Amino acid sequence: MFRSLGSKKTTIIPLLSLFMLVAAVVLTGCGGGGGGGGHATPTCPPCSSTETSFWAIDFTVNSLYCVCAAEVSVGAQSRIFVEHGMSLPAGLAGMPPALQTEFDTKIYPIDTANFGREPNPGIDGDPKITILLLNIRDGFNGTGGYVAGYFDPSNEYPLSAYPYSNQREMFFMNINPLLAFSPTEFYTTLAHEFQHMIHWEQKTRLKNLDDDTWLDEAMSEAAPTDPGLYGPSCARLYTYEQDPSNSLTDWQGTVADYGIAYMWSQYFREQFGMSIFKSMMTQTSVGITSVNQALSAAPSVRTFESTFYDLSIAIASGQTTTAWWPGHPEWTYSSIETWPNTCEGYPIPGIFNEQNFTTLPALGPWSIAFSSYTPTTISATTGTITWTAAPGPLEAAFIDYGHSTLTTSLVSGVSYSYDKAGLLIVSNPSGGAVTSGGTVVRTAISVSGSETYTLPSQMLNAANWKAQEDGKPRGICVHSVFTEREKELRQKGFRPGF
Repeated sequence: MFRSLGSKKTTIIPLLSLFMLVAAVVLTGCGGGGGGGGHATPTCPPCSSTETSFWAIDFTVNSLYCVCAAEVSVGAQSRIFVEHGMSLPAGLAGMPPALQTEFDTKIYPIDTANFGREPNPGIDGDPKITILLLNIRDGFNGTGGYVAGYFDPSNEYPLSAYPYSNQREMFFMNINPLLAFSPTEFYTTLAHEFQHMIHWEQKTRLKNLDDDTWLDEAMSEAAPTDPGLYGPSCARLYTYEQDPSNSLTDWQGTVADYGIAYMWSQYFREQFGMSIFKSMMTQTSVGITSVNQALSAAPSVRTFESTFYDLSIAIASGQTTTAWWPGHPEWTYSSIETWPNTCEGYPIPGIFNEQNFTTLPALGPWSIAFSSYTPTTISATTGTITWTAAPGPLEAAFIDYGHSTLTTSLVSGVSYSYDKAGLLIVSNPSGGAVTSGGTVVRTAISVSGSETYTLPSQMLNAANWKAQEDGKPRGICVHSVFTEREKELRQKGFRPGF
């Protein structure tokens, strides 16, 4: 797992690459590993009699090196080793170590219940999992990103296949002394990585399947959010809202990939419970097919495609607008507020920040575009939009913000009206990219009556909309109202009384 330190808080982002050696070290997926193909069987320099040697990755040069570490604790499910010269951070220490208790009594039983068993007893014949705490060599010097931890399936192979294998089920967890250490973030990483270990066992080793990276990562995003563990992640929500139109399934190894994976996994957790992920794990299929098979087994009439459309509306609605859609819990979140707010110190900007687009941007596979519309003239409180779909399998929905109404299955070329603001949601429910989400023409519906200027109430309505969108108060100047009124008086022949 890779983390990036921001100016306010630590943003946790799972490691984007799995280091595997073929002829050289290559970045390929989440986790770690490496080797030195073509060399004689490598050996580590001897450690002291009280320590064990481990191969670990130096991420700064993409190679492996030896670590000597002492075993400091053995519990029911885990063995804890600490790198030579280092000690357990205060938040993980104690007798028994708090880390041991947290993993053995919370993370282990909850993750295995939700996703299945890890390799047990595995390659080393030991049912206990090794947790190696070390200063991961990632170039971290107090600022920027760092590797929080990783699981390397290469360690499940014998030396004859992979000479750098540690031949045990294990995690590498970072305790760099320069980190602003947080036990909760450490445990979140551990729960995330444990899902990867379970996923490897259930899909790769037992079924000889290579699951889609996006689905493996989405399940790891769900792991620590179990109500019995650490709950929803404000950091992940913040990550998502920086790029809400990122593709769910086209995994590019970017920070934004984890944002949409998190939103998808939380939606499925809320709609179907954590058991839906274990059902996906038991299917003899991967990716979208395994999701559809798990939904069918639930049983549910919903599909990956239909839930993606519902997800797009839920993201637009967030948590506090549940009352908008009575009888439709599939169109909201219960644990995530997507509208502007502050969440554990993270400024959540909201998703309707693209305003009055006439041409919607390109959409990658399984991605969503959000845009808002206001009347074209200041003399109108209501307006219309006409969305014309671009070529491709696009779906759209429209929210009339002023009236709190939702139109699903928007028809291309048809005009839809709104009060104060209109919120357009266009999704690409397919595995192929589209060059545009379509085009939009907007018009204003004139204010009734003789007045042609914007009323204070109309200006306040617009300001209220912007304030909610921006997450902060927005002041207005109403002077134009009085100048327009005074202009009408002069046009009628009246003059000032002095």
